Amino acid sequence: MRFIKLQLFILFIFSSILAQNETRVLFVGNSFTFYWNLPSIVESMAREKGVLLDVHQSTAGGASLKQHWNGDKDLITRELIESGSFSMVVLQDLSSNPLINPQESKVYFKRFTQLVKTNEGKPVIFGTWMYPAISQKKYDSDDSIQSALKPISIKTNTPIAPVGTAFQLFQEKHPEIPLYTSDSKHPSPVGSYLAACVFFKLLTGKSPLGLSRRFDRKDEFGKKVFLMMVEKGAAAKCQAIVEEISIN
Repeated sequence: MRFIKLQLFILFIFSSILAQNETRVLFVGNSFTFYWNLPSIVESMAREKGVLLDVHQSTAGGASLKQHWNGDKDLITRELIESGSFSMVVLQDLSSNPLINPQESKVYFKRFTQLVKTNEGKPVIFGTWMYPAISQKKYDSDDSIQSALKPISIKTNTPIAPVGTAFQLFQEKHPEIPLYTSDSKHPSPVGSYLAACVFFKLLTGKSPLGLSRRFDRKDEFGKKVFLMMVEKGAAAKCQAIVEEISIN
C-alpha cells in the first residue's frame, strides 16, 4: 500500500511539473480554424518535437471576431481570455473581412489584441488564404489578405501567422495537389496540414522538417482515432514550403 501511495505521489509531482512547463494556447476562429482538427494537430506536432503545448479552441462555423466579441453563437471567447490562463491566443476573423469589411476587422483585431495583452497573453493574427472566390474579385495581389492584415499587425505589434503566404507558394510549386475541399474555400487535409506547419513553426520556433504525416489520439474508450493523415510526399512538400518562409 505504501508503495502504491508513493507511486501516486510521484505521478502527481511529475504531472504538476509537466503542467508548469506547458504553454496554453487558445485558437479563436471559425471553420478555417477547426477543419481537420487543426488546433489538435499543432499540439501533436509540438509534442512530437518535445514541446508541451496545451491547445484549446473557441470556434463556431462562420464566426467573425465581432461575433466572438459579442458572445454570439454561444461563444465565450472573451471570458476564456479574461481567465488569464492562456499564454498565446491565435485570432482568426471571418476570412474575407480584412478585404471587404476592413474597418470592422481592424476594430475587433485591436480589441482582442488589447484584451489578450491585458490578460498577460501574446496575440497572434491568423493570416488566412486567398481562396478562388476571393481571388476572382481581382484584388491588388495574390496575397491580398496578408497585405490587408499587415497594417493591423504593425499598429497592434502583433505577429501574423502567414498561412495565406504558405498557400500561395504551395500552389505555385505544386498545383497538382489541392489545398481546398470541393467548395474551393475550406482547406483540404493537405491545406490544414500546411497551416498546422506554419503554426507549429511560429509557436515553437522549431523547423517543421521531419514531422509525421499522420497524428492520432485515443477516444474516451481508449480506442485509437486518427486526427489527420496526408500522403508522405505531400507532408514533405508542406514542411519544405514552411521551412523557407520567414516566420517570427
